[in-house]
Amino acid sequence: MMRSWIHFTRGRIVRQARVGLGDLREEHLSRHGFQGPVAMIYRTDGPNEIVRVEGDYRARAVDSGDVVASDADDPRGDWQIMLSNNEVAVAISRRRQPMPYCYRNVAADLLYFAHRGSGIFATEFGPIAYEPGDYICLPKGTTFRHLPDGRDQVLLVVESPGPIRLSEHENVGRHAPIDPTMLEVPDVVDYGFAAQNEYEVRLRHGVGEGAGHSSIFYKNDPLRAVGWKGDLFPFKLNIRHILPIMSDRIHLAPSSWATFEAPGFAVLSFVPQIAVADLNAEELPSYHRNIDMDEVMLSHADADPSGRRPGLFRHTPQGILHGAPEAYRAEFQKKREPGQRRTGVSVGVDTYRPLTPSPEFAKMAG
Repeated sequence: MMRSWIHFTRGRIVRQARVGLGDLREEHLSRHGFQGPVAMIYRTDGPNEIVRVEGDYRARAVDSGDVVASDADDPRGDWQIMLSNNEVAVAISRRRQPMPYCYRNVAADLLYFAHRGSGIFATEFGPIAYEPGDYICLPKGTTFRHLPDGRDQVLLVVESPGPIRLSEHENVGRHAPIDPTMLEVPDVVDYGFAAQNEYEVRLRHGVGEGAGHSSIFYKNDPLRAVGWKGDLFPFKLNIRHILPIMSDRIHLAPSSWATFEAPGFAVLSFVPQIAVADLNAEELPSYHRNIDMDEVMLSHADADPSGRRPGLFRHTPQGILHGAPEAYRAEFQKKREPGQRRTGVSVGVDTYRPLTPSPEFAKMAG
């Protein structure tokens, strides 16, 4: 995207955004995420002191641990779609019992994020064991069985008709924020599954609310393989292995922390890192109106007990102002000291087209 370096100013402003605001409040309007034209609006009053909301176009939040998905108790059940459009669907899986079939998504790549629980994805390429904090990427057409360990599970599921790939951060080289050799790739094994008269492969066709299932039954085990090669394969990456791009002088835009991308959306990883050390600069994210993008966030963990509650699942539709209210900002500023660190871990999904909340999500969020 071509950027304009011709910016106009009117009225009271600060020359360097986010630094030296004093009694001003800075509101960030941006097109195309943080890549397009931008405006900073300066006010003397907090712009996000909400009195009430009327209508259905609103931010929503629920505890992911309260999400009821049919795969929690039914081995043949499905994850719960939370939000979707034609380019991506975001869901929560609560699967506790092993899939009694092989599964193959013929319409989309799958990206899981393990918020809670552990287990194995038994794929035709080999097993991928997972634990909290793992991303598991299963390319479209991969045959697998999800075998959770039986404990409580909360997995974020992202479906993409287009290929999911690692984001490029060309200016920082090939080994940051992710060294490619930190990806864990499976090796073939003999799973030793009991022989069956026939093997069901359950096909998921369609994406999001319009998805359906069909089954094909085979004579031989689809997960039995003796080798593989190529550049199309499943893998996992733990979020703790991401080394963030940081600055101790200014709060960087979240696009700096993009981990995966696909046509129509990006997946962001917010990980512990150095906080802004200059007490004259803003540490908390700006008041922001993301004009062209919906934002989805799952809070995963926080070493600070006063931080965001782990498991909170939030959706902010494009154009809706968001940002901490004035009372929180004032209390936060009182406690700031140079050398502090951000302690939270979250996963975000930012989409270029509006997401439609599922009826279940809308009902839960009220």
